[in-house]
Amino acid sequence: MSDIDNIFDRAASGKSLVRKRETLTIDYVPEKLPFRDNEAAALAQTLSTVFKGARPSNLLLFGKPGTGKTAVVKTVVDKLVKKSGQLGIDVKVPIINAKLASSAYKLLFEIAEYLGLNKEEKKVHFTGLSMGEATDRILQFIQKKKMHVILVIDEIDSLVDKNGDDVLYSFTRANERMGKGGFVSLIGISNSLTFKDKLDPRVRSSLSEEETVFNPYTVEQLREILSERAKLAFSEGAITDAAINLCAAMAGREHGDARKAIDLLRVAAELTEREHSLKVEEKHVRAAQEKIEKDTNLEVIKNATTHTKFVMLAITKSKNGNTGEVYEVYSSLCRQAEQDPLTQRRVTQIISELDQLGLVSTDVVSQGRYGRSQKIKVAVPLATVKDALKGDPTFLDLISLD
Repeated sequence: MSDIDNIFDRAASGKSLVRKRETLTIDYVPEKLPFRDNEAAALAQTLSTVFKGARPSNLLLFGKPGTGKTAVVKTVVDKLVKKSGQLGIDVKVPIINAKLASSAYKLLFEIAEYLGLNKEEKKVHFTGLSMGEATDRILQFIQKKKMHVILVIDEIDSLVDKNGDDVLYSFTRANERMGKGGFVSLIGISNSLTFKDKLDPRVRSSLSEEETVFNPYTVEQLREILSERAKLAFSEGAITDAAINLCAAMAGREHGDARKAIDLLRVAAELTEREHSLKVEEKHVRAAQEKIEKDTNLEVIKNATTHTKFVMLAITKSKNGNTGEVYEVYSSLCRQAEQDPLTQRRVTQIISELDQLGLVSTDVVSQGRYGRSQKIKVAVPLATVKDALKGDPTFLDLISLD
Protein backbone atom coordinates (compact mmCIF):
# COMPACT_ATOMS: atom_id res chain seq x y z
CA MET A 1 0.00 0.00 0.00
CA SER A 2 1.37 3.43 -0.93
CA ASP A 3 1.89 6.36 1.45
CA ILE A 4 -1.00 8.14 -0.27
CA ASP A 5 -3.32 5.17 0.37
CA ASN A 6 -2.27 5.16 4.02
CA ILE A 7 -3.06 8.89 4.35
CA PHE A 8 -6.50 8.43 2.79
CA ASP A 9 -7.29 5.32 4.88
CA ARG A 10 -6.38 7.08 8.13
CA ALA A 11 -8.47 10.09 7.19
CA ALA A 12 -11.46 7.93 6.27
CA SER A 13 -11.33 5.71 9.36
CA GLY A 14 -10.34 8.26 12.00
CA LYS A 15 -12.92 10.07 14.10
CA SER A 16 -13.42 13.61 12.84
CA LEU A 17 -13.02 16.44 15.32
CA VAL A 18 -15.03 18.72 13.07
CA ARG A 19 -18.67 17.83 12.40
CA LYS A 20 -19.63 20.93 10.36
CA ARG A 21 -16.54 21.94 8.46
CA GLU A 22 -18.36 24.58 6.42
CA THR A 23 -18.84 26.68 9.57
CA LEU A 24 -15.07 27.28 9.66
CA THR A 25 -14.97 28.89 6.21
CA ILE A 26 -15.14 32.62 5.51
CA ASP A 27 -18.22 32.11 3.30
CA TYR A 28 -20.35 30.79 6.14
CA VAL A 29 -22.76 33.37 7.59
CA PRO A 30 -24.34 32.35 10.93
CA GLU A 31 -27.98 33.19 11.66
CA LYS A 32 -26.96 35.51 14.48
CA LEU A 33 -24.05 37.90 14.13
CA PRO A 34 -22.69 38.76 17.59
CA PHE A 35 -21.87 42.41 18.33
CA ARG A 36 -23.32 43.70 15.07
CA ASP A 37 -26.95 44.29 16.15
CA ASN A 38 -26.69 48.09 15.87
CA GLU A 39 -25.11 48.00 12.40
CA ALA A 40 -27.66 45.44 11.17
CA ALA A 41 -30.56 47.49 12.58
CA ALA A 42 -29.26 50.67 10.92
CA LEU A 43 -29.00 48.92 7.55
CA ALA A 44 -32.47 47.36 7.93
CA GLN A 45 -33.92 50.78 8.81
CA THR A 46 -32.41 52.30 5.67
CA LEU A 47 -33.66 49.51 3.41
CA SER A 48 -37.14 49.32 4.98
CA THR A 49 -38.36 52.26 2.89
CA VAL A 50 -38.62 49.82 -0.02
CA PHE A 51 -41.81 48.46 1.58
CA LYS A 52 -43.37 51.91 1.16
CA GLY A 53 -42.47 51.95 -2.52
CA ALA A 54 -39.67 54.46 -1.94
CA ARG A 55 -36.03 54.25 -2.97
CA PRO A 56 -33.69 53.52 -0.02
CA SER A 57 -30.79 55.94 0.46
CA ASN A 58 -27.43 55.02 -0.98
CA LEU A 59 -25.19 53.69 1.75
CA LEU A 60 -21.46 53.23 2.34
CA LEU A 61 -20.16 50.70 4.86
CA PHE A 62 -16.58 51.12 6.02
CA GLY A 63 -14.34 48.92 8.15
CA LYS A 64 -11.22 46.78 8.15
CA PRO A 65 -11.38 43.24 6.71
CA GLY A 66 -13.05 40.74 9.02
CA THR A 67 -15.29 43.22 10.84
CA GLY A 68 -18.55 41.69 9.63
CA LYS A 69 -19.55 44.14 6.87
CA THR A 70 -20.39 41.62 4.17
CA ALA A 71 -21.94 39.17 6.64
CA VAL A 72 -24.27 41.86 8.00
CA VAL A 73 -25.33 42.90 4.50
CA LYS A 74 -26.03 39.29 3.44
CA THR A 75 -28.05 38.63 6.61
CA VAL A 76 -30.18 41.77 6.28
CA VAL A 77 -30.62 41.31 2.52
CA ASP A 78 -31.79 37.71 2.96
CA LYS A 79 -34.47 38.86 5.40
CA LEU A 80 -35.40 41.77 3.12
CA VAL A 81 -35.89 39.52 0.09
CA LYS A 82 -37.92 37.03 2.14
CA LYS A 83 -40.21 39.76 3.52
CA SER A 84 -40.55 41.33 0.07
CA GLY A 85 -41.67 37.99 -1.34
CA GLN A 86 -44.32 37.66 1.38
CA LEU A 87 -45.65 41.12 0.52
CA GLY A 88 -45.53 40.58 -3.24
CA ILE A 89 -42.87 43.27 -3.77
CA ASP A 90 -40.26 42.44 -6.42
CA VAL A 91 -36.89 43.53 -5.04
CA LYS A 92 -33.66 42.51 -6.79
CA VAL A 93 -30.45 42.59 -4.76
CA PRO A 94 -27.34 41.67 -6.79
CA ILE A 95 -24.27 41.35 -4.56
CA ILE A 96 -21.13 41.74 -6.68
CA ASN A 97 -17.55 41.58 -5.40
CA ALA A 98 -15.67 44.22 -7.42
CA LYS A 99 -12.31 42.60 -6.73
CA LEU A 100 -13.43 39.20 -8.04
CA ALA A 101 -15.20 40.80 -11.00
CA SER A 102 -11.73 42.07 -12.05
CA SER A 103 -13.03 44.88 -14.29
CA ALA A 104 -15.87 47.38 -14.44
CA TYR A 105 -17.25 45.72 -17.59
CA LYS A 106 -17.27 42.29 -15.91
CA LEU A 107 -19.15 43.88 -13.00
CA LEU A 108 -21.79 45.21 -15.42
CA PHE A 109 -22.04 41.80 -17.09
CA GLU A 110 -22.65 40.12 -13.70
CA ILE A 111 -25.35 42.68 -12.83
CA ALA A 112 -27.07 42.01 -16.18
CA GLU A 113 -26.89 38.25 -15.59
CA TYR A 114 -28.43 38.57 -12.13
CA LEU A 115 -31.29 40.81 -13.30
CA GLY A 116 -32.15 38.49 -16.20
CA LEU A 117 -31.29 41.06 -18.85
CA ASN A 118 -29.08 38.61 -20.73
CA LYS A 119 -32.13 36.55 -21.69
CA GLU A 120 -33.33 39.57 -23.68
CA GLU A 121 -32.37 40.58 -27.22
CA LYS A 122 -30.57 43.77 -26.11
CA LYS A 123 -28.37 41.99 -23.58
CA VAL A 124 -24.96 42.83 -22.16
CA HIS A 125 -22.55 40.59 -24.05
CA PHE A 126 -19.56 39.11 -22.23
CA THR A 127 -17.39 41.39 -24.38
CA GLY A 128 -17.89 43.83 -27.19
CA LEU A 129 -20.01 46.69 -25.86
CA SER A 130 -18.75 50.06 -24.68
CA MET A 131 -19.08 50.76 -20.98
CA GLY A 132 -21.67 53.43 -21.70
CA GLU A 133 -23.81 51.13 -23.86
CA ALA A 134 -23.66 48.29 -21.31
CA THR A 135 -24.70 50.64 -18.49
CA ASP A 136 -27.53 52.12 -20.58
CA ARG A 137 -28.91 48.67 -21.41
CA ILE A 138 -29.01 47.75 -17.71
CA LEU A 139 -30.72 50.99 -16.68
CA GLN A 140 -33.23 50.85 -19.55
CA PHE A 141 -34.10 47.28 -18.57
CA ILE A 142 -34.65 48.31 -14.93
CA GLN A 143 -36.87 51.18 -16.05
CA LYS A 144 -38.83 49.04 -18.52
CA LYS A 145 -39.49 46.30 -15.94
CA LYS A 146 -40.08 48.87 -13.16
CA MET A 147 -37.63 46.98 -10.97
CA HIS A 148 -36.65 47.87 -7.43
CA VAL A 149 -32.90 47.19 -7.45
CA ILE A 150 -30.56 47.44 -4.47
CA LEU A 151 -27.08 46.97 -5.91
CA VAL A 152 -24.45 45.84 -3.41
CA ILE A 153 -20.83 46.34 -4.51
CA ASP A 154 -18.42 44.62 -2.14
CA GLU A 155 -14.81 45.89 -2.11
CA ILE A 156 -16.03 48.95 -4.00
CA ASP A 157 -12.63 50.62 -3.47
CA SER A 158 -11.12 47.99 -5.79
CA LEU A 159 -13.49 49.09 -8.57
CA VAL A 160 -12.51 52.75 -8.20
CA ASP A 161 -8.77 51.98 -7.93
CA LYS A 162 -8.83 50.00 -11.19
CA ASN A 163 -11.47 51.77 -13.28
CA GLY A 164 -12.29 55.13 -11.75
CA ASP A 165 -15.79 56.13 -10.69
CA ASP A 166 -17.59 56.43 -14.06
CA VAL A 167 -19.81 53.40 -13.38
CA LEU A 168 -20.73 54.70 -9.93
CA TYR A 169 -21.56 58.10 -11.43
CA SER A 170 -23.93 56.47 -13.93
CA PHE A 171 -25.76 54.45 -11.28
CA THR A 172 -26.00 57.23 -8.71
CA ARG A 173 -27.52 59.54 -11.37
CA ALA A 174 -29.77 56.87 -12.90
CA ASN A 175 -32.85 57.64 -10.80
CA GLU A 176 -33.04 61.20 -12.14
CA ARG A 177 -33.98 59.88 -15.58
CA MET A 178 -36.07 56.87 -14.52
CA GLY A 179 -38.95 58.77 -12.96
CA LYS A 180 -41.41 56.21 -11.62
CA GLY A 181 -40.09 53.42 -13.81
CA GLY A 182 -38.11 51.59 -11.15
CA PHE A 183 -35.08 52.67 -9.15
CA VAL A 184 -31.51 51.74 -8.19
CA SER A 185 -30.04 52.09 -4.71
CA LEU A 186 -26.36 51.46 -4.04
CA ILE A 187 -24.68 49.85 -1.04
CA GLY A 188 -20.89 50.14 -1.21
CA ILE A 189 -18.70 48.03 1.09
CA SER A 190 -15.13 49.28 1.53
CA ASN A 191 -12.09 48.20 3.54
CA SER A 192 -10.65 51.70 3.18
CA LEU A 193 -11.77 54.59 5.37
CA THR A 194 -10.20 57.02 2.87
CA PHE A 195 -12.13 55.53 -0.06
CA LYS A 196 -14.36 58.60 -0.45
CA ASP A 197 -11.32 60.83 -1.04
CA LYS A 198 -10.78 59.12 -4.41
CA LEU A 199 -14.27 59.96 -5.68
CA ASP A 200 -15.44 62.82 -7.84
CA PRO A 201 -17.32 65.26 -5.53
CA ARG A 202 -20.57 64.64 -7.44
CA VAL A 203 -20.28 60.88 -6.94
CA ARG A 204 -19.26 61.31 -3.32
CA SER A 205 -22.31 63.37 -2.42
CA SER A 206 -24.70 60.96 -4.16
CA LEU A 207 -23.12 57.72 -2.97
CA SER A 208 -22.67 58.52 0.71
CA GLU A 209 -26.20 59.59 1.60
CA GLU A 210 -25.76 57.43 4.71
CA GLU A 211 -22.64 55.86 6.21
CA THR A 212 -21.84 53.18 8.79
CA VAL A 213 -18.41 52.37 10.22
CA PHE A 214 -17.66 48.85 11.49
CA ASN A 215 -15.06 48.93 14.27
CA PRO A 216 -12.61 46.02 14.75
CA TYR A 217 -13.65 43.33 17.21
CA THR A 218 -12.03 43.32 20.65
CA VAL A 219 -10.26 40.21 21.96
CA GLU A 220 -13.20 39.46 24.26
CA GLN A 221 -15.67 39.80 21.38
CA LEU A 222 -13.54 37.51 19.21
CA ARG A 223 -13.42 34.96 22.04
CA GLU A 224 -17.22 34.88 22.18
CA ILE A 225 -17.52 34.70 18.38
CA LEU A 226 -15.08 31.77 18.30
CA SER A 227 -16.85 30.02 21.19
CA GLU A 228 -20.16 30.18 19.31
CA ARG A 229 -18.53 29.04 16.07
CA ALA A 230 -16.74 26.17 17.88
CA LYS A 231 -20.09 24.89 19.20
CA LEU A 232 -21.33 24.68 15.62
CA ALA A 233 -18.13 23.27 14.13
CA PHE A 234 -16.62 20.81 16.60
CA SER A 235 -17.72 17.56 18.16
CA GLU A 236 -18.30 17.84 21.90
CA GLY A 237 -15.05 18.10 23.86
CA ALA A 238 -12.91 18.36 20.69
CA ILE A 239 -11.40 21.78 21.52
CA THR A 240 -10.15 23.35 24.75
CA ASP A 241 -11.19 26.76 26.03
CA ALA A 242 -7.49 27.64 26.16
CA ALA A 243 -7.16 27.03 22.40
CA ILE A 244 -10.15 29.29 21.70
CA ASN A 245 -8.76 32.00 23.98
CA LEU A 246 -5.38 31.86 22.24
CA CYS A 247 -6.99 32.14 18.79
CA ALA A 248 -8.90 35.21 19.95
CA ALA A 249 -5.81 36.77 21.53
CA MET A 250 -3.67 36.25 18.41
CA ALA A 251 -6.27 37.68 16.03
CA GLY A 252 -7.32 40.50 18.35
CA ARG A 253 -3.78 41.59 19.07
CA GLU A 254 -3.11 42.28 15.39
CA HIS A 255 -6.29 43.21 13.55
CA GLY A 256 -9.52 42.40 15.39
CA ASP A 257 -10.25 40.34 12.27
CA ALA A 258 -12.88 37.62 12.81
CA ARG A 259 -12.03 35.94 9.51
CA LYS A 260 -8.40 35.52 10.53
CA ALA A 261 -9.46 34.16 13.91
CA ILE A 262 -11.78 31.59 12.31
CA ASP A 263 -9.13 30.68 9.74
CA LEU A 264 -6.68 30.09 12.58
CA LEU A 265 -9.23 27.81 14.25
CA ARG A 266 -9.74 25.85 11.04
CA VAL A 267 -6.02 25.29 10.38
CA ALA A 268 -5.48 24.30 14.02
CA ALA A 269 -8.21 21.66 13.64
CA GLU A 270 -6.63 20.32 10.45
CA LEU A 271 -3.20 20.01 12.12
CA THR A 272 -4.78 18.28 15.12
CA GLU A 273 -6.49 15.72 12.88
CA ARG A 274 -3.29 15.05 10.95
CA GLU A 275 -1.44 14.06 14.09
CA HIS A 276 -4.44 12.00 15.25
CA SER A 277 -4.87 13.96 18.46
CA LEU A 278 -8.27 13.89 20.16
CA LYS A 279 -8.49 17.56 21.06
CA VAL A 280 -7.42 20.94 19.64
CA GLU A 281 -5.04 22.52 22.15
CA GLU A 282 -2.91 25.66 22.41
CA LYS A 283 0.07 23.97 20.76
CA HIS A 284 -2.03 23.31 17.67
CA VAL A 285 -3.08 26.96 17.49
CA ARG A 286 0.55 28.06 17.70
CA ALA A 287 1.50 25.59 14.98
CA ALA A 288 -1.38 26.89 12.84
CA GLN A 289 -0.20 30.47 13.28
CA GLU A 290 3.29 29.46 12.17
CA LYS A 291 1.90 27.59 9.17
CA ILE A 292 -0.28 30.50 8.08
CA GLU A 293 2.52 33.00 8.46
CA LYS A 294 5.05 30.89 6.62
CA ASP A 295 5.88 33.01 3.65
CA THR A 296 5.60 30.85 0.54
CA ASN A 297 6.21 33.98 -1.54
CA LEU A 298 9.73 34.17 -0.14
CA GLU A 299 10.51 30.66 -1.40
CA VAL A 300 9.09 31.39 -4.85
CA ILE A 301 11.18 34.56 -5.26
CA LYS A 302 14.29 32.92 -3.80
CA ASN A 303 14.10 30.11 -6.39
CA ALA A 304 13.23 32.36 -9.36
CA THR A 305 15.57 33.00 -12.29
CA THR A 306 18.10 35.83 -12.01
CA HIS A 307 16.24 38.07 -14.46
CA THR A 308 12.92 37.47 -12.71
CA LYS A 309 14.62 38.70 -9.54
CA PHE A 310 15.90 41.76 -11.41
CA VAL A 311 12.35 42.51 -12.58
CA MET A 312 10.95 42.15 -9.05
CA LEU A 313 13.60 44.51 -7.69
CA ALA A 314 12.99 46.98 -10.52
CA ILE A 315 9.28 47.13 -9.70
CA THR A 316 10.06 47.93 -6.05
CA LYS A 317 12.37 50.76 -7.15
CA SER A 318 10.04 52.18 -9.81
CA LYS A 319 8.32 55.44 -8.85
CA ASN A 320 5.45 55.48 -11.36
CA GLY A 321 5.14 51.73 -11.92
CA ASN A 322 4.42 51.95 -15.64
CA THR A 323 5.91 49.38 -18.02
CA GLY A 324 8.43 51.71 -19.65
CA GLU A 325 9.85 52.99 -16.38
CA VAL A 326 10.08 49.48 -14.89
CA TYR A 327 12.06 48.37 -17.95
CA GLU A 328 14.45 51.35 -17.62
CA VAL A 329 15.08 50.56 -13.94
CA TYR A 330 15.49 46.86 -14.78
CA SER A 331 18.05 47.65 -17.51
CA SER A 332 19.97 49.94 -15.14
CA LEU A 333 20.10 47.20 -12.47
CA CYS A 334 21.35 44.69 -15.04
CA ARG A 335 24.16 47.04 -16.11
CA GLN A 336 25.17 47.65 -12.48
CA ALA A 337 25.43 43.88 -12.01
CA GLU A 338 27.24 43.50 -15.34
CA GLN A 339 24.42 41.47 -16.85
CA ASP A 340 22.92 41.80 -20.34
CA PRO A 341 19.29 42.91 -20.07
CA LEU A 342 16.51 40.97 -21.79
CA THR A 343 14.25 42.61 -24.36
CA GLN A 344 11.32 44.72 -23.17
CA ARG A 345 8.94 42.16 -24.66
CA ARG A 346 10.45 39.37 -22.54
CA VAL A 347 10.36 41.54 -19.41
CA THR A 348 6.65 42.20 -20.08
CA GLN A 349 6.14 38.42 -20.22
CA ILE A 350 7.96 38.00 -16.89
CA ILE A 351 5.73 40.67 -15.33
CA SER A 352 2.67 38.77 -16.61
CA GLU A 353 4.01 35.55 -15.07
CA LEU A 354 4.62 37.30 -11.74
CA ASP A 355 1.07 38.69 -11.89
CA GLN A 356 -0.33 35.17 -12.35
CA LEU A 357 1.66 34.03 -9.30
CA GLY A 358 0.19 36.89 -7.27
CA LEU A 359 3.62 38.41 -6.60
CA VAL A 360 2.82 41.64 -8.45
CA SER A 361 -0.39 43.36 -9.49
CA THR A 362 -0.86 44.97 -12.90
CA ASP A 363 -3.92 47.16 -12.52
CA VAL A 364 -5.29 49.37 -15.26
CA VAL A 365 -5.71 52.81 -13.67
CA SER A 366 -8.11 55.41 -15.04
CA GLN A 367 -6.62 58.87 -15.57
CA GLY A 368 -9.82 60.61 -16.55
CA ARG A 369 -9.58 62.38 -19.88
CA TYR A 370 -5.92 61.30 -20.20
CA GLY A 371 -7.01 57.70 -20.75
CA ARG A 372 -5.72 54.68 -18.85
CA SER A 373 -2.33 53.35 -17.91
CA GLN A 374 -1.01 50.14 -16.41
CA LYS A 375 0.21 50.41 -12.84
CA ILE A 376 2.62 47.67 -11.80
CA LYS A 377 3.36 47.19 -8.12
CA VAL A 378 4.68 44.47 -5.86
CA ALA A 379 1.88 42.58 -4.11
CA VAL A 380 4.06 41.19 -1.29
CA PRO A 381 5.89 43.04 1.50
CA LEU A 382 9.11 44.76 0.45
CA ALA A 383 10.89 42.97 3.32
CA THR A 384 9.94 39.62 1.73
CA VAL A 385 11.55 40.62 -1.56
CA LYS A 386 14.74 41.78 0.17
CA ASP A 387 14.94 38.64 2.32
CA ALA A 388 14.57 36.47 -0.77
CA LEU A 389 17.26 38.36 -2.72
CA LYS A 390 19.87 38.81 -0.01
CA GLY A 391 20.91 35.17 -0.30
CA ASP A 392 21.90 35.72 -3.93
CA PRO A 393 25.40 37.31 -4.28
CA THR A 394 24.31 39.07 -7.50
CA PHE A 395 21.94 41.29 -5.56
CA LEU A 396 23.88 42.06 -2.38
CA ASP A 397 25.22 45.43 -3.61
CA LEU A 398 21.95 46.36 -5.30
CA ILE A 399 19.93 45.87 -2.11
CA SER A 400 22.47 47.74 0.01
CA LEU A 401 21.98 50.82 -2.20
CA ASP A 402 18.49 51.36 -0.71
